[in-house]
Amino acid sequence: MLAALISCAISASAQVERNQVYSIYLGEVRYSNPTENMSSTNALGQIMRAAATGKATVQAPEFQEMVKTAVVRGLSNSYRYRLSERQAQFGDESETGNFVADVNITNLAASSETSSVKDKNGRTHISIKYKGDVDVSITLIDVVSGDVFATPAFSTSGTSSSINASQEEAFRSGMGVLVNRISTWLNRTLPLQANIIEGNAVKKDKQKTVYIDLGNREGAYPGIHFGVYTVKMVAGREARQQIGKLKIESVQGEDISLCKVQSGGKDIKKAIEAGEQLLVISQ
Repeated sequence: MLAALISCAISASAQVERNQVYSIYLGEVRYSNPTENMSSTNALGQIMRAAATGKATVQAPEFQEMVKTAVVRGLSNSYRYRLSERQAQFGDESETGNFVADVNITNLAASSETSSVKDKNGRTHISIKYKGDVDVSITLIDVVSGDVFATPAFSTSGTSSSINASQEEAFRSGMGVLVNRISTWLNRTLPLQANIIEGNAVKKDKQKTVYIDLGNREGAYPGIHFGVYTVKMVAGREARQQIGKLKIESVQGEDISLCKVQSGGKDIKKAIEAGEQLLVISQ
């Protein structure tokens, strides 16, 4: 749904190239501490629970910069958005399709759990397991209109329980997941599109590999997954039906890649033989 909204908004205001790349500008990054207004009674309750259970949870604002770095990486890793260091020009039509991203870190919960065990010689060993929970929301603001387009929220957690366990390591272990979730959301919002231009290997009645008109010029690389769709016009509208899935095996030029058919090989083969248009959209 978001992908369709972006596509319609861009198409309505400008003639654009297929798979055009847009800019995201990093706006305000702030940390909203959920415990700022905690009463003394609630704080005392947390201390008592920690003493009774061996578990303690506190906010850890010292890890804000780590989270900010992960957010920046996520915003930079998508197919069709690039993080820009220049100043956004609000209201300028040349900024069509571009966004400002305001980041709100709403939770940096650092928790630890202490346990003790006795070995066969009766000696007590203490172990501590650390956990870091992070919640982030990103407000995407349309640079031309100034309107809020979307406010996706992302959560991640990491743990550390090795011999060198630390709270920092617990938070750091969850940053890769945060990066991936942000870039995945952006990729689904504005995916890559291409067409199957020729069939390749066939086994029995199934298509095994195909060529698509997407290469390194538009940022293709091995491993990108696509849905395969038939396209037809119905009452002046474009109707799509998914019939299979592909994965890029190798990029073989500026505008060509070889893909392995992962599902729907029989239907894809029939559609190619019938001369149907087959659209592929990254997933």
